[in-house]
Amino acid sequence: MTLNRIASKFALIVLTVLCAATMASAGTIRGSSDNGEDSNAPNWLMLGRSKSTTLTANGKVATMTREIICLNQDDENAFPSPTLTSSGSCDTGDYMYLFQFQSTSANVGVAIGKLVGFNNPANPANYGVMICDSPNNTIEMCTNDPTGANIPSFSANPTKTSVLFTVPGTFPTYSAGTAQQGQGLTFFVITKQAAPLPIALPSVGIR
Repeated sequence: MTLNRIASKFALIVLTVLCAATMASAGTIRGSSDNGEDSNAPNWLMLGRSKSTTLTANGKVATMTREIICLNQDDENAFPSPTLTSSGSCDTGDYMYLFQFQSTSANVGVAIGKLVGFNNPANPANYGVMICDSPNNTIEMCTNDPTGANIPSFSANPTKTSVLFTVPGTFPTYSAGTAQQGQGLTFFVITKQAAPLPIALPSVGIR
């Protein structure tokens, strides 16, 4: 093999590795306008925001709040004639989980695990950061950064049952949105369960 061919082959390997790394670190910036508006909140807001929880690991500390959205605006309880045995679910089994974080620790990893129906982890549309981009949706939990200009260069490493988000340095500081939008960096993960119930609540922790 000639020196030029060896160099070309090495360059191709490096390019392949770099492309793979880029794909693995990609994540979607999604706007709350994609999920609905205040006027039809009963159709998409399946479970409102929780109380804030403090998470600790490896000397790092973060506070977290969670929320559940019906991706297809099909909250069973909002239907004119709901199926009683499906009450408390998203009818198609398509769930969006929101996790809002604040932290002053450096290089925090956010581990979302025990995902059920996370069938296409290679699709970055299924995970990323949620921003508050619409004056018509003021009651969904989201990152108060309407243009996404101040979202950090986070990495997202998915498997079939988990996503690990990592934020370099410290989390950006965002001003508070409405009481429902909250305050902090908001990650989302989308799953498609084979059946709407029981809801497989993901685990969440930091690293």
